[in-house]
Amino acid sequence: MPERLAKPRKTASFKEYMEYYLERKNWSQNKLAIAARLNQSQVNKIINGTVYTVQVDTLVCLCLVLQLNLDESKDLLARAERAFSPASVLHQTYQELIKIYAKRPLDCSDNVGFFDEADHILTAKGLPVLPNCYR
Repeated sequence: MPERLAKPRKTASFKEYMEYYLERKNWSQNKLAIAARLNQSQVNKIINGTVYTVQVDTLVCLCLVLQLNLDESKDLLARAERAFSPASVLHQTYQELIKIYAKRPLDCSDNVGFFDEADHILTAKGLPVLPNCYR
């Protein structure tokens, strides 16, 4: 029987939580970057804390591919000193997407198509699509 991962302590850093979530999925930073449509260097800098201002949309991409639930996502954003604004339609939509993607099976072989539904939902509301370093 596989050993259960110990969740980081409440006071753990953003980096410690990211490492936990990567280990929970058995992913490397490279696999995360590809799945999240982000630049590998950018992901490395975000996780290692050398980028201090991480945009909410970038964090949402990470939450979606890591399939974090809404509470885990809010917690991760807080550890990056970010939060969802209740007054923002964009942030409300991000939270809806997190609820949808937390429950769906993840096929990283189709990383391009993984965000299609999210981008469609965002554009249908007149909102910007999620980041994509491949565009």
